[in-house]
Amino acid sequence: MKQIIFSTVLLFTIQLLFAQNDSTTQTKKHVPSMATIRTTDGKSIKGWFYKMNDQQVVLLSSGKRNFKAGDNDNINIGVDQIRSISLRKKNSVLKGALLGMGIGATVGIIAGFASGDDEKQPYYDSNQDPFGLGNVFVSLNNAFAMTAGEKALAGGIGLGVSGAIIGTIIGAVARKKFIIGGKKEVYRDLQGDLMKRLIVQ
Repeated sequence: MKQIIFSTVLLFTIQLLFAQNDSTTQTKKHVPSMATIRTTDGKSIKGWFYKMNDQQVVLLSSGKRNFKAGDNDNINIGVDQIRSISLRKKNSVLKGALLGMGIGATVGIIAGFASGDDEKQPYYDSNQDPFGLGNVFVSLNNAFAMTAGEKALAGGIGLGVSGAIIGTIIGAVARKKFIIGGKKEVYRDLQGDLMKRLIVQ
């Protein structure tokens, strides 16, 4: 059981390292962002947020994985055509699921051990319970009595699965949205924040 606790705490610590804020991530290891650009004429364009300048934003095809530009892979969008840019980090869904699972499993294991062993009820003798009905309830109670270790295992699995589901949902919807409205002056005001999320810096 100690190995389970150690493994869970280790997993939890690793996930905390993945969950660093944007500034820390940018200085240590750049994580590419998937961009969804809504244009002023109502179109939706998806791709990796590759580079930008004062006049346009460049995306790479969403199917690419090596993040190197090629003539056929570039998607150039003029600033005056951009209504909004939504950015989501690569593997955010997987990281959210793993982080949620780590937190849920840790909480479940700690709660299981903290609650202690369930007490088993003594059986009635035949004089106190001639029909044996009381012993039926005692048997049922004792059948579901759990040790602290069993509670920790059940809690770790149950809350780990629940945490993974919640983390998946959060990872899927967590994104940063920039409203441009086709206005170059608004785009220039947001340029510094956008540049932090580029693949090429």
